Amino acid sequence: MALFKITVKMSKHCDGMVIEPGMSIQYASMFSNILSNIQERENINSLFFTHFSVDLKKMNALNPAYLNVKKIC
Repeated sequence: MALFKITVKMSKHCDGMVIEPGMSIQYASMFSNILSNIQERENINSLFFTHFSVDLKKMNALNPAYLNVKKIC
């Protein structure tokens, strides 16, 4: 299992929600490319919603253009 740090790269405003560069979460997964797996993307979206009250899926920001994924260990 690997631990990833997922960080927002650029800001976006949509439907009253805002993401800014530097917003980040940590996520543990058995997959190496977590943004290509549908279930992993849903889990990441849930974490961002829990921590920052933003729905990345609704904002169309749940992709590598807006998110930087770095493997920590």
